[in-house]
Amino acid sequence: MKDYPEHDKLSAVKDKSQAIGEFLEWLDYEKNYRICSLCENDDPWRSEEYVPIFTTNEKLLAEFFCIDLNKLEQEKRKMLDELRAQNYDS
Repeated sequence: MKDYPEHDKLSAVKDKSQAIGEFLEWLDYEKNYRICSLCENDDPWRSEEYVPIFTTNEKLLAEFFCIDLNKLEQEKRKMLDELRAQNYDS
């Protein structure tokens, strides 16, 4: 699908992405673990603080696999437009 490079990237990492996504969900729902960010603190009694990140697993996976979600959405819309045009012509 040379017209859809983000979909090509997504297709190439599908199995890995699925496994990592399932693991992240397992951590969240089964273990009640959260991914956090370390924030430095000036308080000498509390020098480190962990703050949960509020990013979806989809966005984390896309970033990890270098997939641009905006471009992916544009490609989906282009595919739908092409399918609609084909159906209209038929």
